[in-house]
This record gives sequence, C-alpha cells and structure tokens, in this order.
Amino acid sequence: MRIALIATSLRRAGAEKQFSYATRALHQAGIDARVFYLGAGDHYQTVLANEGIPFRQIFNPDQSFLMLLRLIKELVAFRPHVVLASQFGDLLFAGVAGRVCGALVLGGVRSDGFYELRTSGRRSWLMLKLSHGLIANSERAKDNLISLGIAAQKIAVVPNVIDPTDFDQKMSRPFQNSAWEHRISVTAVGSLQYCKRFDRFLDGLALARQREPSLFGVIAGDDLGEKAALERKANALGLFPDHLQFLGDCAQIPSLLAGSRMLVSCSEYEGFPNVILEAMAARLPVLITPVGDARRIVKDGVTGYLLQPDDPHCMAERIVSLAREPAQAHQMGEAGRKLVEQDYNITSLAPRLLSVFSDLAVKHRKAIAAGSQPKRELKQARAKMAPGPPPFPRLGGTFAPPIRTESRRLAQGSLQQG
Repeated sequence: MRIALIATSLRRAGAEKQFSYATRALHQAGIDARVFYLGAGDHYQTVLANEGIPFRQIFNPDQSFLMLLRLIKELVAFRPHVVLASQFGDLLFAGVAGRVCGALVLGGVRSDGFYELRTSGRRSWLMLKLSHGLIANSERAKDNLISLGIAAQKIAVVPNVIDPTDFDQKMSRPFQNSAWEHRISVTAVGSLQYCKRFDRFLDGLALARQREPSLFGVIAGDDLGEKAALERKANALGLFPDHLQFLGDCAQIPSLLAGSRMLVSCSEYEGFPNVILEAMAARLPVLITPVGDARRIVKDGVTGYLLQPDDPHCMAERIVSLAREPAQAHQMGEAGRKLVEQDYNITSLAPRLLSVFSDLAVKHRKAIAAGSQPKRELKQARAKMAPGPPPFPRLGGTFAPPIRTESRRLAQGSLQQG
C-alpha cells in the first residue's frame, strides 16, 4: 500500500506531533508512506528526517497554485492508494491532488470540528466534496460534524496516542530552571491564544496561592497574541513575575512535566488535547475543563479532576488539595500512566489507521485491494506491534467498538457528502 501524507505545518504543536506519530507508525509497519510537506521548514521536518521517512518538500512562497501543480506532479508519479491530509485545511492541496491521481482522499480533524469549518469559511464545502472521509481525533468532533449535516458514514475516530518509551527518554533529561526551585509547580501547556483560556488558570492559581504560598505557576507555549494581556492580568493578580513564569515555545515539555506536581488545562474548546496524554505519561494528575473528549479520557477523582469552566474557586480547591497531599497526586499520576500505556499507546496506531483506510476504500470502491492486499498488511502491522495494549481504547470505562465493527454498521448507509 502506498500512502501520501500531506502537511502544510510541521511546527512544534499537538496536531503536528500526531501527524509525526502516524507517519512513523505506518513506516515502521512496512507501509510505503511518504511525506509531502508544503512549508518552509520546521521542527517535525527534522524529526521525520531522522526517522528515515521519505520526505519531499514543496514550497513556493506566495505561489499556492504552483505548489499545487508541483504536488500533483509528485503524486501522479508516486501513484498513492491513499492521500491523507494532516489537518482539515490541508485538503485544499491534498484533495485536489489526490482526486487527480485517483486516490482515496482523507482529511484530519484535529480540533472540535466546529473550528475546522469556521476557519475554512466558504471553502469548507469544497474541501468536504474533495474528501472521501474524515479522520477525527475525538468523538466530540464527530458529533459536532454530524450536527452540521455531515454524514456519519464519512467520519472515523482515531484517538491521539503517545510513545511512552520515547517520552520517558526525553523526560529523563534535566530541566534547568531555578525559578521554582523548592516550590510546588503547577503547569499549563499550550499556545498562547484566547481559546486556551490561560486567564482562567491565572484566576485559579491566584486564589490557590492565598492558601498555599509555595505554589508556582508555569505556562509553556508559543505566543500567538495573548501573552501581553496575560502578563498584565498576572501582574494585577500579584503572580507575575515572582510566582509565575512564561516559558515561551518549550522544547523540553517531558522534562518540564517531570518536575511538576500537576497539569491544568482550561481550554474553551478542544478535540483531544494532546497535553493530557503527556501529563499522564509523566504521572501527573490532570485538572481540565470538560471540553472535547476530556471527560472520556480523564476519570474524575481517579486520574485527575474535571473543572467547571468559570469556577476559579473549585480550581483553587483542587490545586491546593493536590499540593498538600502528594500521595494522592502520586496515586492519580500512576493511574493516568497505566491508562496511557494500555489505551493510547502508539503501538496500536498503525492497525487502526489501516483498518480505517481499508473500510473507506471498500465504501468508495477504490482499488487499493488489488495492488496492496490491505488485509494482509493489516495483519502484518498488528504482528509488528508490541504485545500488551488492547488495540482500541477504553472510553468512559467501556471499550469503544472496534473500527471494523463500526464500519460494517455505517456501511449500511450511503455517503451524503463527497
């Protein structure tokens, strides 16, 4: 099977990390997976190159049409069975090029679905028509897309994953920062933009410090326009600069989390927050607003706490509790680590993706079976995966239905889009 993976961004962020995981998993499973990158160069370009993954960069500043023509030429020569767009917006390139070469065209949905269609505006209808299917990373995104009239048969869900072994290696590296030495660090991670609602984090942290002065706040993430406002608010709350630090774009998130007591996430909306898995892998309790699939992943009172979006007093209570009861924090962290290893391990990613590809190909009568025998490749991919984790995640205490079973149910209908 030949798979072309298309991305316009490879910056250090959650969606791009999952794209890197998917590419690596397919490559290690023996699939001919090649990346076509329509950008100037960024973090995961180096990561993918170091993995030995075939990589082709196509970039012409301010010449989108020329880039599209070059991509079409590359894909016609490669003759992929599947063209997978990293994110929904990438379908503008991947959809056209994939249709020209007769491939199965799939688009990634990395946020809550509403965000993808809102930011794509009037182009959304074209991108939906160009794609044969969408792969969301959360059930919430799927539900949101269905509510907008997109056929359920067109949407598969493949949750985010993490590589525990790689994460542990990075976590073992020392994080040198004396600002919060001998303090209890409360960490928040994400790009500094309004939807991440770090203002809520500041309110909760300020209240918690009134009861537990040893607390120190850490915010790690690239500034996308909100840093100045957040600094002003933190200063007004008496947090900045003595009791809070903005780290900016951080290349050492695993080791940062290793030195933290807990992670707090207060987003307005999400699909599947990537940082949840990283915090759990670092054995941290997670305090999070119930956005996206958070309530499916974080078990309230077991691996962390679900927060009310605009209740800083509740957040402060949870922060103080975990600061004063390290044994409880440790117990929650261990439960989170176990959940990650069992249900969100990268070892299960290739079989899931291949199952989705195969099912959607059958629906659209795409001839990937003739040349690649996907069932055999699926068995081979599963055989290469390390034993242990179940192939499909437990959500909300029950096993989610295997993709192949869900696909049989959905195949009884016909696609309404694309």
